[in-house]
Amino acid sequence: MKKLAAALLVLALGAVCPSPVAAQGKIRIAIWDFENNAPTSWWFWKDMGPAARNHIDTAMSENSTLSGRFIVIEREKLDLVLKEQGLATAGAVDPQTAAKVGRLLGVKYIVTGGIDKFAINSTQGRLPTLRGLGGNVVTAEATVNLRFIDTTTAERVIAIAADGEVKKGGGFARGASLSQSAEWGVASETIEKASKAIVEKLVSGGYLDRLGAAAAITEGKIIKVDGQRAWINLGASSGVKVGDTFVVVDVGEALIDPDSGQKLGADEKQTASGEVVEAQEKFAVIQFTGTAKAKDTVRRK
Repeated sequence: MKKLAAALLVLALGAVCPSPVAAQGKIRIAIWDFENNAPTSWWFWKDMGPAARNHIDTAMSENSTLSGRFIVIEREKLDLVLKEQGLATAGAVDPQTAAKVGRLLGVKYIVTGGIDKFAINSTQGRLPTLRGLGGNVVTAEATVNLRFIDTTTAERVIAIAADGEVKKGGGFARGASLSQSAEWGVASETIEKASKAIVEKLVSGGYLDRLGAAAAITEGKIIKVDGQRAWINLGASSGVKVGDTFVVVDVGEALIDPDSGQKLGADEKQTASGEVVEAQEKFAVIQFTGTAKAKDTVRRK
């Protein structure tokens, strides 16, 4: 009975105390519509960018590694902010605009991209003994790119491109051609293949480490202090997790070069150090030793 009780206690503690992996915060991202650099002659041209965006969104949500690493905000929230800022909901986006929108949404990265190349080619062959009958092979090719823009720095952190190809074959009668619905079906499937290939590269190519490192903001401010606990303005969305260590710095008067007027730094003094004991989305709590006060600077060790 004692062994059973001990086992039940362990299970109960496991239920209420999250594992180290679960305690780590996810990175918030928003996925922008993709631009389309393919020839505008395709009748479905305006549908290709949104299709790429939707396929990327779906592929990321279906991947357990990415769904465990990122929180994707709802598209409606992105559209609302874009409308409030008087910005288009589709097409190209410059890094500065992405950074501004990202800060308003409280996300670390804006994910965007585009269709760099798209083509559908048809190869036909006729049977000499049966006039008007033959075979047809349709090949669709697409190249899609994906970019993560850091909303803190407005810099492109990573860029990935991948190709997709779909082949369809069958018999045909003279005068027959690929219907519009079939043509769009092949195009959408090709874009989907390229999107899935990008997600596979994102997971297996070491890109997640770069994104995690860039998301780990190293400096913030103390919001308030209560005893030996300090609330800081960095949280899970900034890459902060339970167990991270910070030092508290009292930043004094700025040091200005008397000749050039250039700021050389500031008179700084480390007053405390501590460890994160709680990490919420936009703030964290550190247990520290030493002295600290509101508005002091904190830096990750």
